[in-house]
Amino acid sequence: MYREDYEGVHDSESDQIRDVYAYYGLAMYMAQNLERGLAMLLALERQKEGMTAWDFDARLAENYQSTFGDLVSRFLKSPLAASSGLSAHLQRANEQRNDLAHQYFWDRGIQFVSPEGRLAMIAELRQMKTEFERLDDDLQAFQEADLKARGEDIHGFRSRVNASLHGYLSGSAIPHSPELLPNKVTVVAAEEWCSTPDRPGNLVLISREGRFLVPGGWGLCYGPPTIPNGSVARPLAFDRAFPAELNPRPKTSSSWNYGIPLANGYVLRAQTLPGLEIGQFRVWIQPPQPNT
Repeated sequence: MYREDYEGVHDSESDQIRDVYAYYGLAMYMAQNLERGLAMLLALERQKEGMTAWDFDARLAENYQSTFGDLVSRFLKSPLAASSGLSAHLQRANEQRNDLAHQYFWDRGIQFVSPEGRLAMIAELRQMKTEFERLDDDLQAFQEADLKARGEDIHGFRSRVNASLHGYLSGSAIPHSPELLPNKVTVVAAEEWCSTPDRPGNLVLISREGRFLVPGGWGLCYGPPTIPNGSVARPLAFDRAFPAELNPRPKTSSSWNYGIPLANGYVLRAQTLPGLEIGQFRVWIQPPQPNT
């Protein structure tokens, strides 16, 4: 049906009408792909500051819930706008996408009732589809170049994004807000959440109210409301470190380099270390030091 050499001269009226609808659907599909690609790029752009995988997933889920216009506005205000050279193309794509979604057939009612008008609509929709597709490819190339520059695994990133997307669209995953805790909190236990038995998992603290908390770039953040699908929670044996009332925001710290005192000389540590890949960090509970 999607013939790139479409002429339509010998098609019946019903076939021609069908093809207008088909090319309209294809153009909208490519516009949605472009929207998804921009959502991924914007979530990745903030990853340069260092964040947990859950933080990234939450920002990606937030972007998926934003309109294309909102995403384009955020892109134009970000450092990506100047370095990518794609600002004007995205602004045009937003206008075209809005035209398709809100008034395309209404504005072309007269064209739609004539063979010549329908041919013009098909040509226009094919051109939109091509522009959306080309811009999506440009965004992907820009994103992959950025990942390579930071030494990150492109295939691993794609797999993570696809898994997150499937979870949010199927309803099996619930996005969380990775915001810093605003006030003091009492922590009563710690767990390690692992998705792969032979690899280290994620350190998760549990508050007195039963909420999951995770270390973030500048202190403790809200974690996922439930254990993610595919992960197993393992209690950690730091009984003497808890319960502990703590300030979730260290007063003197830099990003991913801080310590939060727990009970009996234990300290929650977050630190970037030599030898780690760009954007990576380590978090752990440090046992009491001698003479502590």
